[in-house]
Amino acid sequence: MLHVENLTKKFDDKVAVNNISFQVKPGVITGLLGPNGAGKTTTMRLLSGFLSPNSGSIKFGDLTLENDIEKIQSKLGYLPETAPLYMDMLVYEYLEYIGTIRKIKALELKQKMDKMIELCELSTHLKIPISNLSKGFKQRVSLAGTLIHDPEIIILDEPTSGLDPNQISHIRSLIKSLGKNRILILSTHILQEVEDICDEVIIINSGNIVANSTVKGLHKGKSVYISIKGDEKVLQKIIKDKFLEYEKFDEKLDNDFSSYIISLGESRVEDVYTVLKKSNLEVREIKEYSKSLETIFEELTRGQA
Repeated sequence: MLHVENLTKKFDDKVAVNNISFQVKPGVITGLLGPNGAGKTTTMRLLSGFLSPNSGSIKFGDLTLENDIEKIQSKLGYLPETAPLYMDMLVYEYLEYIGTIRKIKALELKQKMDKMIELCELSTHLKIPISNLSKGFKQRVSLAGTLIHDPEIIILDEPTSGLDPNQISHIRSLIKSLGKNRILILSTHILQEVEDICDEVIIINSGNIVANSTVKGLHKGKSVYISIKGDEKVLQKIIKDKFLEYEKFDEKLDNDFSSYIISLGESRVEDVYTVLKKSNLEVREIKEYSKSLETIFEELTRGQA
């Protein structure tokens, strides 16, 4: 289990990470989200030991990053957003070098390399200088180097950046497989990737955690979409009497119809139908509704660049 408690990091007078606390369990893939400059990369660098916090603690099981940094880093694979590669090396040389500095025994190194070559689909590029690779292949080489020592803790910052759709699908499947029995934290700007891969999500805004939930939990709260024609004051009275609230949906409809989102609380979709049926409002459509992750993200981080 990863425990982060009251973690703070400042750069001069700027607070990049502001007293954040969270936990990540093995087998639970956790997405770390936020707008640019929110503190995601700083948080990942703190977790990896690349940066030291001004205050707070980071624990992996019984080990603390402050006292046991070498032990923790030996169990950790960290892929930063900018791939850390030696451009003059061949792909095969780079993997061999990374395996050596990770202290993989000589008898195991070939086996580990072969596994990474297969996982990251590098067999056709082993004798090509890294400088000659496309951005997508460089990303795959970096990922192979990150995973070659079979880490228990995996931190990935934009792992699918620069990949084509087929490569993205392959890497997403790989991440799901890796996350089954490891601590895995994933940062991405692709919110559909979060929906596809992650079990839980932490959203950071201006250095503060503004959401820490399961992905399904972010969508909690039952709502109904309706498309109606009639006096909005009538709808307003119905909602005030029976349900939590409503908001006009930003959507252009023809024939004087308008659309709304009604928050249900403990009510059911059927209750909305029953109430509208008794009114003089003309109903074209009624259906369950949940906000997209994009909408939720925007609401939680609005006003940030």
